[in-house]
Amino acid sequence: MYSRIKSAVCTGIEGREVFVETDITRGLPSVSVVGLASTTVMESKERIKNAILNSGFEYPRLRVTINLVPADLKKNSSCLDLPMAMGILVSEMKEYPPETDEFAVIGELTLDGRINAVRAALPMFIELKAKGTEKVIVPSGNVSEAVMAGISEIYAANRLTDAMEILLNPMGRELFRKYGDDLVNETDECEDTLDFKDVNGQENAKRAVMIAAAGRHGLLMVGSPGCGKTMLAGRIPSIMPAMSEREITETAVIRSLAGPAASLGSPVRPFRHPHHTIGRAGLLGGGTNIAVPGEITLAHNGVLFLDEICEFDRHNIDGLRIPLEEKRISHFRKGETYTYPCDFQLVMASNPCPCGYYGDKEKECTCSQADIERYQNKLSGPIMDRIDMRIAMERVTYTQLTDKGSGLSSSDMRASLERAHNFARSMGRTGSNSDLTALEMDKHCRLGAEEKNFMREAYEALSMSPRSYVRTLRVARTIADLSESKDIKEVHLAEALSYRM
Repeated sequence: MYSRIKSAVCTGIEGREVFVETDITRGLPSVSVVGLASTTVMESKERIKNAILNSGFEYPRLRVTINLVPADLKKNSSCLDLPMAMGILVSEMKEYPPETDEFAVIGELTLDGRINAVRAALPMFIELKAKGTEKVIVPSGNVSEAVMAGISEIYAANRLTDAMEILLNPMGRELFRKYGDDLVNETDECEDTLDFKDVNGQENAKRAVMIAAAGRHGLLMVGSPGCGKTMLAGRIPSIMPAMSEREITETAVIRSLAGPAASLGSPVRPFRHPHHTIGRAGLLGGGTNIAVPGEITLAHNGVLFLDEICEFDRHNIDGLRIPLEEKRISHFRKGETYTYPCDFQLVMASNPCPCGYYGDKEKECTCSQADIERYQNKLSGPIMDRIDMRIAMERVTYTQLTDKGSGLSSSDMRASLERAHNFARSMGRTGSNSDLTALEMDKHCRLGAEEKNFMREAYEALSMSPRSYVRTLRVARTIADLSESKDIKEVHLAEALSYRM
C-alpha cells in the first residue's frame, strides 16, 4: 500500500517542504531510499527497523520503497526518521488514515523507539506554516520552535507509539497537544548580571564603547593584561537596544541551527567569544559535505568578540574583510550554495606585544622590536582600515579601583543610547550609522567650511584612505547624535579622529 507523510528539511537557513512517499510491494525483504538521501538519511533504515520492532509493531517482510520528494533536493538530516517510520506503518494498514495529509512530522528515532529533538527545526516550521500546515507532530524538545513559528496545533510525541496514537486516535489526541502559554521560557541572565558599574576606572574606554554600541562601529581595544578589555566587551550587550521582532526571528533561526533551545525568542542580543585557536570553518563557517554556520553567523544581530586578536591565525582574520562589508557569507559545497547572514558588531582586544607590557608605565617590556612588529602585523592594513574605532587602555590605579559607584552604569549608558537613537529617528535615520550609504551620508554628514578644512588637514596629515575618511565621518555622526546635534561639529570630528590613532 502507498502512503504519503509531510515533513521538511533545512538547507542553509531556509526550510524546505518534503514529502515522504512509502510503498510496500511483493518481493524480497528490502528497504530502498531514493531522492538524493545523504548518508545520515540512508543510515536511518536500521534505526527505523529497530525502533518499529522495539515499539511493539510488526515490521514488513516485503519490499519497501521510500521516495523523498522533491527528488532533486539534497536531504541531510535525521529529522526524516519519524516520518519514514510512520510512513512504513501507515502503508501496512488496510485503511488509509483520513487525517494523514493534514499533519507534518519531524523527529529523530532511537533504537528503542524514543524520539529525539532535531536541529534547525524553526526554519522548517516557518516553511511549513508558509505552505499552509497547521498540524505538526514534533519531539518535545522542538515544541517552543513550533510555537514561535505560529503553528496552531502542536502535538508533542516522546515515542513512536505516541506519534501513531496522535495520528490514528482523534479522541486521545488532546493529551499530547501543547500550547504556547504552557511553555516556560528560560531568559538569558546576561542583561541582569553584567553591568558597566562593575568596571571601575576606564571612563574614557566606557565612552568609546558607548559610541561604538550606539553606531554599531567596529572597536579595537589595546592594553596591558588585566586592564579590563574583556570586562568591557562582555557588557556591551547590556547597553544595546532590544531586538526588533524581525531580528528576534532571524536570531532564533540561527540559534535553531545550533540545536534545540528553550530561549529562542530571547530579546537579548547574541555575544560570541571564540577562542583564538578556532579554525577557519569554525569562525567563518563551512564544512566538508555541507556548510554549517560559523561564529560570525552565530553573532548575527549581536557582538562578535575576538579576544587576543593577534593570537588568531592571520588568514582567518583577513577572512572577515568581505563579511564585514557585505553582512553575509556564501559557501559552496558539492554544487550547493549556502548563504548565511552575518551582520554583527566586531569588537577586538589585544595586548600591545607578546609579553603584554609594551608602553606600560609600571612594567618593562621584554620583547624585541622585531617581536613587537611581527605581533602587531597580524592585523593587516585592510582589516585595520575597516575598524572604525581604536582605543589604548591604561592600567587602572588603586584609587580608581577602590572608588566604587562613581562611574557610568549600564542603565546610564543605555539611556544615552536610546536618546541618540530617538534623535536619529527624528532626523529620518532608522539604521545604524556604521551602515550609512553614500546618499545618506550626503544628507546627514554634511560639513561646514571650518569642518571641511579641519578634515582636509587631517586627511593629509594622517594619510587616510577614502574608506577611513568615510568611517571617521560615520563615527562623528554617532558622536553628534549622542550630543543631539543636527550638524557635525569640529569637536565631534576631533573625537572621532582620536579613535583612529
